[in-house]
Amino acid sequence: MYTDILANLIITKIISVTTIFTEASTRLKRMPRSRWAIIQKLEGETEYYMNGKVYVSNKTHMVILPKGSLYEWVCTKSGHYSIIEFECETEHSDIMSFEISESLSDRILRTIREMEYKRTLKGPLCEMECIRDTYDIILRLAEALPKSYRPSSRYSRIQPAVDYIAKNCEKSVTNDALAEMCGISTVYFRKLFTESLGMSPINYIHSVRIKKAKEMLSVDGSNITSIATSLGYTSIYDFSRTFKKHVGVSPKKFAAANEIFTS
Repeated sequence: MYTDILANLIITKIISVTTIFTEASTRLKRMPRSRWAIIQKLEGETEYYMNGKVYVSNKTHMVILPKGSLYEWVCTKSGHYSIIEFECETEHSDIMSFEISESLSDRILRTIREMEYKRTLKGPLCEMECIRDTYDIILRLAEALPKSYRPSSRYSRIQPAVDYIAKNCEKSVTNDALAEMCGISTVYFRKLFTESLGMSPINYIHSVRIKKAKEMLSVDGSNITSIATSLGYTSIYDFSRTFKKHVGVSPKKFAAANEIFTS
C-alpha cells in the first residue's frame, strides 16, 4: 500500500521531536505542511479530514503527514501525542495511516522518548542518531503493513533452500543437501524449484553469484580474480564464462561499458 513511498523517503534533517497535550474539541485547518511529520498518540484520539476521507489517529493507528498536504483535524478525545517533523524531498499527496499493535506502539513511543532525550542533550551524533531512529520507525511501520504478496505453496516448500543460497551463494552445495533442508526428496525438490523459479537450483545459484559480481565490479580496488574467488569460482575462466552466459558480455567488457576500471 505505502511500501514504495516509505522505501524512497530520503530524510535530510530532523526538525523537531516533541510530545504535546491536546484538549478534546480542539480544531485546526492546516495550511500546506512545510515538512513531513510522523504522529503517534500516547492516549486520546484525533480525526484528520482530507479529500473526503477520515483518518483516525490513536495509540494503535499512526499517521504520517506528507509535506504540502492540506487537511483539517479535530481532537475527539483529550490526550498526548508525539510528533517527529523532518525534511524530505519525496512528494506524496495523501495522509498515510497505519494500524499497529499495542506492543509496536509502545516500542515506537519509547524510541520517540529516547529521541527527545538525545535532542535535549544535543550530543555530537544527535542528528545522525535521530535520523537513524526515524528510519527505524518507518521500517517498523512498513513491516506492519498487510502483505499483498503471499508465496505459493510450492515456493514455501523450497524457501529454506532459497534462503540458504541467498546467505551462502559462494559455498558449494548439492541438490541433495538443499532438498534435505526442505524436507523433500531430491527429485521432487528439483521439480518444485524449477517450476517456482524458472531455472534449476544450480543455475539459480549462478544467477545470484552473477548479480553480486555486477555489484562487486563497481567497488574500488576490486578485480576479476578477487571477485571470482569471493564468489566461490575455482578459476577466472570458470567465472568469466558463467558471467558471459548470464550477462551477455565478459566481466571486463561489462566493467568498461559501465565505466568501471578493473583488472
